[in-house]
Amino acid sequence: MAKARSDADLRACEALARAHYENFAIGSRLLPRATRRWLAAIYAAVRVADDLADEGASGPGPLTPAEREARIAALDAWERGLVSAAAGGDAPHFAQRAAGEAIRTLGLPLAPFLALLRAFRRDLVQMRYERFDDLLSYCRDSADPVGELVLRLFGQYDPHLTAASNAICTGLQLVNHWQDVASDARRGRLYLPVEDLTRFGVDPESVLAGEDSPALQRVLAFETARARALLGRGAELVALVRGRLRLEVALFRRGGLAACDALARAGFAVQSGPPRLRRRDRAGVLLRGLFDAAAPRRAPRAVEALRGA
Repeated sequence: MAKARSDADLRACEALARAHYENFAIGSRLLPRATRRWLAAIYAAVRVADDLADEGASGPGPLTPAEREARIAALDAWERGLVSAAAGGDAPHFAQRAAGEAIRTLGLPLAPFLALLRAFRRDLVQMRYERFDDLLSYCRDSADPVGELVLRLFGQYDPHLTAASNAICTGLQLVNHWQDVASDARRGRLYLPVEDLTRFGVDPESVLAGEDSPALQRVLAFETARARALLGRGAELVALVRGRLRLEVALFRRGGLAACDALARAGFAVQSGPPRLRRRDRAGVLLRGLFDAAAPRRAPRAVEALRGA
């Protein structure tokens, strides 16, 4: 009975992942069956929590105080269920149970999951970021734990790879924010640091109102360069991981760089919606990712050098 329920939970997670993340079926096709199922379980648990924080608002504007409190309560309940499942107890949702099984089977720490939930709560109470360092502190909870979980899932976690992993994860998160300025503004949320908007002469209220301007485009060019630099530093991770994970990391990094290129090609005008990757851009991501992954692997002593640094 328990085995049948576990299988049903994992199948439900795979279906959710395919439905919500268009690259899941393609990106995981060559993974071992067990790895693919654990990946789906982790994705589903995080995705449902993200939806609890962001979807189903009463209207296009910011949440009401009552809606905000209800969502925080829902995230608190989700966390309790996940913690219970991780400890071998029961939980009401299939994604909680499947993620709990993944945590127990793979020896995953709870901390990355709790950090992600902390970021979802922060999205409900913090609508602006005064400084870029404030935004980076948010990314430490909203993005960097994903890299740790992936490294652990593939059995390649090493604390000395953290800086390179975080650079890729934070870079990808920043690019996502710059693409989604318009949709975030409709929720009353602004990730562009206020200090940078002020520096370039942009009124934050004008961004929230959906206004575009050459000054805003200059801000986005500046912020995109920051994201590109982080993705550049993340190239070290491609050289230090192995197997299928090496290709996955290379493709994610190249996808982030292609998104930076798309923003530049659009002139950093995003208030009408995020710029889309063209078919040739996607082909370029694949080819460049394959090239990066096929490059001679860094000798193991490179990791030892990092440990001694």
